[in-house]
Amino acid sequence: METLKLDEKEESSFQTWIRKTDWFKEFVNEYGEEPDLNIEDYDYRLAWKSGIKPERDPFDKDKYHWPSTTEDDMPLKSEKHPTVWKEYFMRETGKNPDALGITSKEEAENKLGISLTPRSMKRPLLTNNKLEE
Repeated sequence: METLKLDEKEESSFQTWIRKTDWFKEFVNEYGEEPDLNIEDYDYRLAWKSGIKPERDPFDKDKYHWPSTTEDDMPLKSEKHPTVWKEYFMRETGKNPDALGITSKEEAENKLGISLTPRSMKRPLLTNNKLEE
């Protein structure tokens, strides 16, 4: 997944903002290093431009987590992200797999009887800046 590229001024604003978030501080405290903000698995810059902030997840010891999509369904997680399947599950069922105790894509697929892929989503997914139907 190609992540959003910011101009120099926006990148500076993004870096200042994200380093002040409680998520960033929590990450450094837990792992002893800064998060890699340039990974292809998650688009932190698009999240920032969309006004998205990490929120506490009651199903993961109340740690901060980032959402899978923007409010207008732009994906923030790549297909390679280890938990992208949860978004597909929630779109199919309207339920959080964590709340149901489902801990893997395989377990979710067995429960639903379908393969959890972008094609299983009820809404289109943006890939390479183009909507897939």
